[in-house]
Amino acid sequence: MLQNVEYVKSDSFSSLDASVSYGELEKTLDKPVMQMESNVERVGVPVTYAVGDTPYWLSDCLKDAQNMIIEHHQEKPDDKNFIDCAKFFADKIFGVKIQNNGNASGDINLIGDLPSQPSYKICIHDVLGYDARDNRRMVTIVLVHQLLHAIHPSRAHDSTSMRNGINRIEHEIANKASYHDALLNLESLYQSGKINRCQI
Repeated sequence: MLQNVEYVKSDSFSSLDASVSYGELEKTLDKPVMQMESNVERVGVPVTYAVGDTPYWLSDCLKDAQNMIIEHHQEKPDDKNFIDCAKFFADKIFGVKIQNNGNASGDINLIGDLPSQPSYKICIHDVLGYDARDNRRMVTIVLVHQLLHAIHPSRAHDSTSMRNGINRIEHEIANKASYHDALLNLESLYQSGKINRCQI
C-alpha cells in the first residue's frame, strides 16, 4: 500500500475552459514562441573578444576580471585616448589561452613602441588549465594582473614614491572583490615552485 500519496479528484480539472476546441489548441501550438526581454540591467563590459579556441570558462574569467577592474579601479588608463577602463576594454581585443611555457602564472604581449595597442594575447600557465572553482578564481586574479599591465604599461610591479605598482593594485582589487582566497592559493603555488611570478 502506498503511503504519503496525494490523490487528485477528477472534478478538480473542471476549471479548464471547455469552449476551446482541439483545433484551436493545435493552431496555438504551431505559433512561434515570442521571448520577452527582461528589463534587468546588466553590468559588464559591452564587448569582449576571445580567441576562437578559448574554453568558455576562460572567457568567463576574462569578463569577471574586466568587471572587477571596472568596479574597483578608478584610475584612468595610461593611454590618454581612454577616459576609463570600461572604454579601454570595450575598444580592445583580448585573447586568452592555456599554455605550458614553464614560466609565470600568466603573461601578456605588450608592444613597447606601440602606445595604443589594438589587441592583447594573454597566456595562463597550464597548471591552472582545468575548470574548477579554485582555478577559476586564481585565473581571474592572474587575468586582473595581466590586464593591469595592459592598462598601465609604464608601471612596475612594486610601488614607487609616485604611484602604486601593479602588485599592490591587484591585491586591492582582489580584496575589494572578495578574492582573497585566490591570492592565498596563488601564493601557495608560487611557494611550491609550480609557477613563477609575472616577470614583465
